[in-house]
Amino acid sequence: MTVREGSIESFLEQQGVELVPVHRSECNRFGLELPTMPGWDLVPEHLFPHATAVLCSPANAVDGFVPNAMALVGKFTRSVDPISLLECGFGDSRALPGWAEVSRDRAPLRGLPSVSIAGRYDWDGRTLFARTRYVVVHHIVDQYLVQMTVTLPDVTRARLGWAADEFVDEVRIGYE
Repeated sequence: MTVREGSIESFLEQQGVELVPVHRSECNRFGLELPTMPGWDLVPEHLFPHATAVLCSPANAVDGFVPNAMALVGKFTRSVDPISLLECGFGDSRALPGWAEVSRDRAPLRGLPSVSIAGRYDWDGRTLFARTRYVVVHHIVDQYLVQMTVTLPDVTRARLGWAADEFVDEVRIGYE
């Protein structure tokens, strides 16, 4: 696809809003529960201090690239319009080198504003597959952006694509 929207970062800069990384314990306030995936290990927090959680699957590494799943959560310094923000949700992926889009949607996740995009791109001599979902969560007076991304070697997509779908689509937000 040749359309390139702005990025989440540029939208926030234009709005004068910062996104402050949130530790996993703060996510309990709004009921974030990450899927557990067989064969995927939780990476120690100190290795990715700005990530809320990172999982990896060393047993499925290809040519030194380890499939990974990352949850990034940030709290906005002031509220933003979620629909306007999410309009930029596709731009970050589409800016990746050699991006070839596989799918995208604007469907809400658990009733919350959300967008999702998946595709292949070239990185360091490899073709990778990535699936990302952005969700805006409003909890009492705070507003958060949740980003769930899974990156795999594209050659493993037929075998590991379930992990991308599960991590991105089965994240639980809220208390039921």
